[in-house]
Amino acid sequence: MTGLLSETIGELLHKRAVLTPNGAGICCQDRSYTWKEADEISDFWAADFIRRGISRGKHVALWGINSPEWIMAYFAFMKSGAIVLPVNTCYKEQELKQVLKEADADYLFYGKGCRNADYGPVISKAGLDRPDSFLKGIASLDRLPGCETGENREEDKRILREAEQNLSSKDTANILFTSGTSGVPKGVMLSHHNLVNNSAEMVRSMHWNESDRMCLSVPLFHCFGITAGILSAVHAGAAIYINPYYKSIGVMENIEKNSCTILNGVPSMFLAMVKNGRRNEYDLSSLKSGIIAGSAIRPTDYMNICEELKMEHLQPSYGQTESSPAITMTGYWDPICRKALTAGKKIPYTDLRIWDERRKCVAKTGSVGEIQSRGYHIMKGYYNRTKETEKVLDREGWLHTGDCGYLDEEGCLYITGRKKEMIIRGGENIAPVEIENCILELPEIKDVKIIGVDAQVLQEEIAACIIMEPGTEFSEERVREQVRQKLADYKVPKYVYRFEAFPFGSSGKVKIHELRQEIEKRLAKRG
Repeated sequence: MTGLLSETIGELLHKRAVLTPNGAGICCQDRSYTWKEADEISDFWAADFIRRGISRGKHVALWGINSPEWIMAYFAFMKSGAIVLPVNTCYKEQELKQVLKEADADYLFYGKGCRNADYGPVISKAGLDRPDSFLKGIASLDRLPGCETGENREEDKRILREAEQNLSSKDTANILFTSGTSGVPKGVMLSHHNLVNNSAEMVRSMHWNESDRMCLSVPLFHCFGITAGILSAVHAGAAIYINPYYKSIGVMENIEKNSCTILNGVPSMFLAMVKNGRRNEYDLSSLKSGIIAGSAIRPTDYMNICEELKMEHLQPSYGQTESSPAITMTGYWDPICRKALTAGKKIPYTDLRIWDERRKCVAKTGSVGEIQSRGYHIMKGYYNRTKETEKVLDREGWLHTGDCGYLDEEGCLYITGRKKEMIIRGGENIAPVEIENCILELPEIKDVKIIGVDAQVLQEEIAACIIMEPGTEFSEERVREQVRQKLADYKVPKYVYRFEAFPFGSSGKVKIHELRQEIEKRLAKRG
């Protein structure tokens, strides 16, 4: 990538259709569309949407599992100038209504729900289809006109030319909702410029091209699915083979059947495949590369995934929705043992620093502080949330990620935990991940999360939440002794509790606030 691109998302698809018109584009089960067909169908839909009044600046919620219709509707809305609000497929009526109101949605387009759930009753229960609803219209993706025809009339072309002339790459393209594990989801405003360029950098870093085949199983309501998924595939000319939703068996079937070379995902997706007892029934030898991101992964787990799936180029990346999402990428040719430890270097045309909050200055090399990023990839802000935006985006354009880490002499980033998860005990800052890694050295421990709970004298005490391997014996003292032997005394957990499972959000991250609430309940019972 030489310099930043100035095209819109709609222009990106059209350029791909010109470059490889007959190349396999969007494929799902028995249906497939070339890039030219995808471009023509989305043109036809875009013109139809504009006639309905869905034009520049209108807010359109897109709700449904991964499908060709979802992707082509997305591109159609991008061409019309509308702003797409991808909605979590797991939402119930209260959550749906809440985010649509939060983002001032004008229209709702819905497809099939997860595992073929019917969204119709959910929409009705939320009262969104009533005459007095704040929505101007609701439509099913399955009933959009012209899906199989690819018609492209002269009038459509005129309408689209006018829309294109009124659209800028700096216009907001999407409002993506953060996971909301600690409250009401915030709407992150990302522009065409943000998304087109971040996805272009992913393709450059990953060496993807027209010979690649992408297994798309990451949900499209996440920034990861849009940027590393559909937009990266369009940049590269790689064919997209869709998994409607993530299920490890379904993903492995897709990879084998279509000889997929690319698989992106969060750590839990890859771990589910590795641990699936039927994995050896499938030929996954076509896999070459992918991006692993979305949450922290233990070095041993990462190396195990690479070894078991024979993925030499599974590249860890760090970022968040607010940064489109990639902030750093590991080197394609870096050895696996190195990629297991670092999140890589800053992507081109951006700045990265570690901020020492106590000294109010940039931290020294090797010193832990807040990770801050600046550049073309940073969001425009949170929709209708000026105060929240000002908390994370300063006047100099630095995004305060809320994550902690440090940079080594080569500029590689190492993540140590969330700023909010940092435990302050007796004036000492404690990174939960350090204690977690120590406890995980015990063979009987399957998983662990370290959290801080309020304490009158020491500010916070340390609580260890433990999941045991099947058939093993739980011992609080053995956990404490492990930490006592390996780490400083002030890092030894005061509380050790056993859990059967941790609460997870839809993004695959543990809901820390729910875990903390459960610990507080148990402490209250103890008196």
